Amino acid sequence: MAGAARNPGAEEIVLGLTRAIARLQRGRLLTIAEFSPAQLTLWKIRLDSAGIPHVVQHGRDWHSLRAFGSLDEAGLLDQIRPADDGDLIVARTGPDAAGGADRDALDADAAFAAGKRGFPGAGSFRSRPSADDLLEEATARVPLPSSLWYELVLLRRSRSGRLEFTAQQLFLPEARRGDTRQFTIRCEPSDDNGTVFAVAARDAAFEFQLVSMASAKVPPGGYQLTATLLRPGRVRFDGLPVKLRTDSRNWLDVLAQVPERLDKYGPAHLIVAVECAGTDEEVEARIDRARQLIDAVGEAADGPVTFSLLTFSAHAHSRRGHEDPVTAVGWAQGDPRDLIPRLRALHKRRSDERALRNEERVRRGETPDLQYPRAAQVECMLAEAGRRLRGPESAGTGRPALVTIGARPAHPHRIDPVSEILPCPRRQDWRVILPSLAQEHAGMAFGAVRDGAEDPDDFRVSPLDEIWDHLGTDVKASTDAFDAHAFAVGLGLVPPVLQYLPFPLATSEGAD
Repeated sequence: MAGAARNPGAEEIVLGLTRAIARLQRGRLLTIAEFSPAQLTLWKIRLDSAGIPHVVQHGRDWHSLRAFGSLDEAGLLDQIRPADDGDLIVARTGPDAAGGADRDALDADAAFAAGKRGFPGAGSFRSRPSADDLLEEATARVPLPSSLWYELVLLRRSRSGRLEFTAQQLFLPEARRGDTRQFTIRCEPSDDNGTVFAVAARDAAFEFQLVSMASAKVPPGGYQLTATLLRPGRVRFDGLPVKLRTDSRNWLDVLAQVPERLDKYGPAHLIVAVECAGTDEEVEARIDRARQLIDAVGEAADGPVTFSLLTFSAHAHSRRGHEDPVTAVGWAQGDPRDLIPRLRALHKRRSDERALRNEERVRRGETPDLQYPRAAQVECMLAEAGRRLRGPESAGTGRPALVTIGARPAHPHRIDPVSEILPCPRRQDWRVILPSLAQEHAGMAFGAVRDGAEDPDDFRVSPLDEIWDHLGTDVKASTDAFDAHAFAVGLGLVPPVLQYLPFPLATSEGAD
């Protein structure tokens, strides 16, 4: 209402128009005859069954309304007469006619006067802002009808997995622009069309009418939303990470996409441990497999999942050497989106620091600090995962699944007599830690992704590979041929077939 807001009398006019529109009965029209120097404009306003104002207009120039050089008053009254004997408002808008005003401005004044004489029961007003500006504001202020509720269409999952329709109440009868409502929903994986946010109007007889439908590809998860009534028929939803766009699909086609049931596989706790010893290319390939797996679980898991990310490298085995410790990049996070960027940043920082240390060693005539090439801190990573799983931050996170991505075997707790691989400086023994993890956490799953494994089903190419066979107890894969969804299915974190829901899910389950 840019033009109306600058006019001192515009607010009163807008309030009057709002009241006139709000009291319209279904099927009745409000006609506004606007006389401006530009033309005669007839505006027709009606309310539909959902209480949404609809406005149409057509205009005629003043030349076409003259007869023998003068304004045809009888013809003018026929033009503006409401077809259904409905309400009429006559309005004179635009600049006032002044001395030397052109013929069209004078005709606008004459037509305004004729309209008031011809229809003495009609409302009237004068305004510099156009009726277009005034109606834009007035229709936005119209309250919802006294007999209608606005609701958001949701699905509810029963305890047995059946899906049924329910609704989240948004706005009560007579709600006005700017009213808000906060609530929580959960979005499940959706197809390419995205999750549909459908607003419906419902009356006391529970008759349903679709008001608006918008959709977006919303990442799975729970969301605290705020619904704001912008105007009748338009609701804004804040709290989503993506922007909703108008969805013009057929409503019945959308309903047909709702499955009969939704099976749950959670709660679960996915722990991914990435070996960061090796070349940058090798490490980047492992990080990318971790990303693919986290994305696949985050998209397809139909129960609550928390995510943890560990990094491990190689022991130094030298008092002057530098050792990167086992590090938790993140632990028991509900939102995993920052885990991979943080891991990449950590690896780059450590690589840059190692390069600077070695440059300094070379300048001093010393041997570069090289990572131990024959084993990695797998045993220490397992010990750290076990310690954290016993901590309070892991309480209630669900069944754990540990996925190890790397290449090297673990250090033994004492020097291996055959391979002569040096022992873990902390004397950690994976043969004790790994079975203990499985015993402490019922149903814990183990998966392994190993560099260049020709036969992922059998990692035991040599006795040193026994650790990888145990790390992949439930599912194994190679970094060169990795199917993230199939791997997640093997861990029991996602269903074998992706289930898509076209509507948001209510956060509480229904009864059977």
